[in-house]
Amino acid sequence: MTLTPTWNTRAPLCVDNVLPKALCLELLRHFDSSVQRPRSYQGIVNESLRKCEYAAVPQPLADRVTDTVTPHLDGYFKVETRAVPGQPALIYRYGLGVGFVTHHDEVTAEETDRAAANGQPIIGGDLTTLLFLSGPDEYGGGDLYFIEPPLELRPARGALVAFPATRQYLHGVRPITSGARYTLLIRRAVCRPGQPQRPGPSHILQQSK
Repeated sequence: MTLTPTWNTRAPLCVDNVLPKALCLELLRHFDSSVQRPRSYQGIVNESLRKCEYAAVPQPLADRVTDTVTPHLDGYFKVETRAVPGQPALIYRYGLGVGFVTHHDEVTAEETDRAAANGQPIIGGDLTTLLFLSGPDEYGGGDLYFIEPPLELRPARGALVAFPATRQYLHGVRPITSGARYTLLIRRAVCRPGQPQRPGPSHILQQSK
């Protein structure tokens, strides 16, 4: 008997043309005008493991993205999702360097303890949502890869990639060999059983493998 996948066992969701180019460029302008900080891995900044800078996104701008993305998430994962209170959306810039070694997105106690001392943001939640703000012709390398299911992705500008933020979904970013790769990260929480669900659209493009 084939079991129906639950939200935390579904393959990554990939959808093109979720964000319009104008909104992508607005987010990039915000990043360029913001104070950028090096991003940590497990609460430690180490450019041999992760070469990345980040800037937080103002809530009104993040809300415009969330309003566009949420129907895709809820429809594909067959849940109702909500914002994680007090947690910002972040724009990441991966420049020349290692990218990001294989990792999972589940928040650990070590990360939480270290962040309390160094001020790094803790980005938790059930679903990782990535919006690609630059196209694959703007940087070399930088593929988003998954160990299981085995995937290598170079999405177009405006594309959405979403997957469960659990230890089972090991992934990473291949080294950047030229240019810069920009993404927007938003984590969403899944409303647990007993809470009402909001139906998603039936026309979602799902390029899962």
